[in-house]
Amino acid sequence: MPDDYIHELARKWLAGTATEEEINILMQWYGKEEMDAIGNEDSPRKRHLSTVWWMAAAVVIAAGIWALYPKRDEKKLVVYVPREQQNRIVLPDSSVVWLNADSKLQYNDGAQRREVMLSGEAFFDVKKGARPFVVKAGNSITTVLGTSFNIKAYSGEPTLITVASGKIRVEDEKKHITVLTANKQITLEKQTDSSAERTVNATVYHAWINGGFEVNNETFESIANMLSRKYDVAFHFENDALKKCTFIASFDEHTPMERILELLCKINNSTYRISQDKKEIYISGEGCQ
Repeated sequence: MPDDYIHELARKWLAGTATEEEINILMQWYGKEEMDAIGNEDSPRKRHLSTVWWMAAAVVIAAGIWALYPKRDEKKLVVYVPREQQNRIVLPDSSVVWLNADSKLQYNDGAQRREVMLSGEAFFDVKKGARPFVVKAGNSITTVLGTSFNIKAYSGEPTLITVASGKIRVEDEKKHITVLTANKQITLEKQTDSSAERTVNATVYHAWINGGFEVNNETFESIANMLSRKYDVAFHFENDALKKCTFIASFDEHTPMERILELLCKINNSTYRISQDKKEIYISGEGCQ
């Protein structure tokens, strides 16, 4: 495969503009043999190797892009975590980041520049330092010195920022600045150009780093997006009214997807069915009562 074509795919992937087909071509080019080996492993080992391989591929890709610009002082690194996976990363400044499924984190390999770009969801435990730590995600810029917080910024969804400890500063696209402390949350709606603050139990919003699944007044559509990334499935609502139903629920890491769906559907008098290949889920019913 021509090097120019691979470099172009890598550039598009780093910029977040690559299609799913282009990402698949890029990943297959970098690790077909490794992927074949992973596919023959048992499930726990498979997950571990899969995560390691994706990290390795991300670093290789980032290194390849950096090679095109050798005059730079620092390399730009990218880690992508695919669906059904999670990963823990220690940044050069010793800050720790947990990346959720289908998420991408871009950062520099030097400890001096404390700035990252996030697409997807991550929980940050930022090490205190003389320089601010900056996260660019969705339509927001979050600045901290040392604290812990969760950012959820998937494409097409509102940006949700929740503080677990300390204090953060959030700036939206209109340069509006909000200061949040522990158990405070801000939602930034790009489509309506609006924001809303509220007090929450912050532990609910980063339970995922331990494998848990908790929702607090989340819509069925939002929950479907979470489950889609967690189990690599696609949801189809046969009645749009069902998307707006809200839930408060908590499930531990051992709860199978079918049990979660069973309980959610029971609450709002709906039903679900799963396709034969277990990749498509159809929700039907009249909607919230």
